Amino acid sequence: MFLLEKKRNKAILTIYGYVGGYDLGYRTVIDAISEITKENYTQLDFHLHTYGGYVFDGNLIYNAFATFKGNLDIYIDGVAASMGSVIMMSGNKIHIAENGFIMLHAPQGGVDGTAEDMEKYAKLLRSMKKNFITKLMARTGKSQNEVEKWMVGDNWFDADEAISEGLADDKFDAKAKDVTDLDKEEVELLGAKATYLKFAALTKTTIPKLKTKKMDKKSLIARYGLTTVTEASTEEEVMAAIDAKITSGETKAKAAQDELKKNQKASILAAVDSAVAAGKIKKEKRDEYIARGEKIGLEELNAIFSDMQVYQSVSDALGKKDKKDEIPTDRKDWDWDKWQKEASAELEAMPKKDPEAFTALYKAKYGCNPEL
Repeated sequence: MFLLEKKRNKAILTIYGYVGGYDLGYRTVIDAISEITKENYTQLDFHLHTYGGYVFDGNLIYNAFATFKGNLDIYIDGVAASMGSVIMMSGNKIHIAENGFIMLHAPQGGVDGTAEDMEKYAKLLRSMKKNFITKLMARTGKSQNEVEKWMVGDNWFDADEAISEGLADDKFDAKAKDVTDLDKEEVELLGAKATYLKFAALTKTTIPKLKTKKMDKKSLIARYGLTTVTEASTEEEVMAAIDAKITSGETKAKAAQDELKKNQKASILAAVDSAVAAGKIKKEKRDEYIARGEKIGLEELNAIFSDMQVYQSVSDALGKKDKKDEIPTDRKDWDWDKWQKEASAELEAMPKKDPEAFTALYKAKYGCNPEL
């Protein structure tokens, strides 16, 4: 739903829907703000209800609101989830319906293309996450560690919790009266989209628009790359094609994201195993460094390994044993019989080169210490 109302002393913009969809696309928002600015409005009330959407659109919408020269009040009429919570941070003040909800998590998304395309997209997500954390810290007064916890998983806040945590300034009477019994435990189970749809009174209420906007089918077809409709198609057919495209895009994005995570995990494992083989870290530290790599990323993990020196035992560091006299790594598990069969000459030389290892092998075989 899209509605722009021009009052005597302020403009009221109401948009419900998917970030990047027909009503809540960045071009629609930019056009509305441009129109409001040209008419010299200095107060804008933006009423929002969304379960999230495209990262690029959400980022552009946030930037568009952030450049508004006047005072911007954000009203969460139902749900501000995912990218909706990013957009709401552009407001000077945030007001939430008494039965409304906010959901925070790290910016998410996916992209088709080459590995380089995915790396650029991942860089954008990291940058957005960093900026989001900074904005949340500034608004709530919380520490970075506290805010970073909100970037793990989906974190829901009802109106009272949002105000208590500093995410909203105050609450107002509910516009959708049919969801007064919806609690946080239920929305956590439902998820963002299903919770959004619970506010049926908002999405079904018909509000007369001051201006009827004819759908620009040609631009929409080009923008979304639609192939199943033409300019001769009905508006309903075009919207259905857009919805199908969005759903398909979400599925592909998730698959690409899962594949990227899988490849990143494999690269981290390879980097850690390489560090173990090079003697930079001990084998027993492998799992610790894998977990660390998953947290900080492959690039930073490799930077850590590149600065590391090859691990030396105390005895090696003191020069008590020559490196050439050590038992090769691939023979550490050999027993006496294996040595006699595969490397008898080295076994005969072992009492002088590595008496400790020889004693251990001899005792395991014969039950007593050798006479060296």
